[in-house]
Amino acid sequence: MADSTLEARVGKLEQVVGELQQRVPAAEPGGLLAVAGIFKDDPGFADVVEYGRYYRETGRLPPPDWKPGDPIPEPWDNES
Repeated sequence: MADSTLEARVGKLEQVVGELQQRVPAAEPGGLLAVAGIFKDDPGFADVVEYGRYYRETGRLPPPDWKPGDPIPEPWDNES
């Protein structure tokens, strides 16, 4: 990805986070952290987190037969 594209995407993320922070002032109990935790009790949320962790640690999507709770290979184990 080109640096200019990445910078534009990060800039957009910063803008959206700023807008969210204005809508949910930090002075409110829990503030933005309360919004971030709204899915913690959802049964599928832990699975989504694990799929994200797999991607962050390996740089690739998990294979179709991988399930949350299975070991995550080291990034160099995935090189083909």
